[in-house]
Amino acid sequence: MRVKPSVPIGIGIAVVYMAVFGGLFFASGVDYDAVADTPENVRNAIVIPLAVAAVLLIIVTTVFGWWRPVLRERRRAGGWVIAVPIVIFLALLAALDYGNLAELDSELLLWIGTAVALVGFCEELVYRGLLVVSFRSTLAEPMVWLWSSIAFGLLHSINFLLGQDLGPTVVQVIVTFIIGSAFYISRRATGLIVVPMVLHLMWDYSSFTQGDGHTIGGLPQMLGAILVIVALTAGRKHLFGTADDPVDESVDA
Repeated sequence: MRVKPSVPIGIGIAVVYMAVFGGLFFASGVDYDAVADTPENVRNAIVIPLAVAAVLLIIVTTVFGWWRPVLRERRRAGGWVIAVPIVIFLALLAALDYGNLAELDSELLLWIGTAVALVGFCEELVYRGLLVVSFRSTLAEPMVWLWSSIAFGLLHSINFLLGQDLGPTVVQVIVTFIIGSAFYISRRATGLIVVPMVLHLMWDYSSFTQGDGHTIGGLPQMLGAILVIVALTAGRKHLFGTADDPVDESVDA
């Protein structure tokens, strides 16, 4: 590693990511509630800002020399917590609005697919990758989970500035804290960041392609909340280790 991880570095990366994405989204002139209405809206408000952010994140991760600890755990969590990503994956498959997918324009679906792939890559690279590596420099693993998930939830508070009403924004911050916790558990359980990236992609794809009267809520959110609570309590030893055998996934400098 060329740069030693630290909490301030992680916080700085998260703040800059929010500023870059939020600023470019705002500059697109697209209202938040209309972002998935047309291919042009998806391209201008999501794809272009995230493409810029992705390039910057790749450069930072490469310059810092953090790819190995970002991409995989040194020692993954064992035991039954592997059920968390599996159940969430199946729930997201069930939550897709297949009828509406068949009716949507193919160009719109292509842009949405590109957008959610970038969302999954960028946000997981930041919040389950760079922040986790940064926070592990100082914090115990339970605090790594807590603060990286809080930061992920707070990221979505910028949607209020981008045109979303306050009430839905507050709910979204809470929901994304929960689902972010599930993504953290998925990284720990599988040892690979690509797993939460895929789950994140699926979550957003389902959200963007829901028809009128449909919502991604319900099954994935309920199961996500239950699994997070169970994993953080009954599966605490698997996720965080014990006082005698602490989990330390940071690599040697």
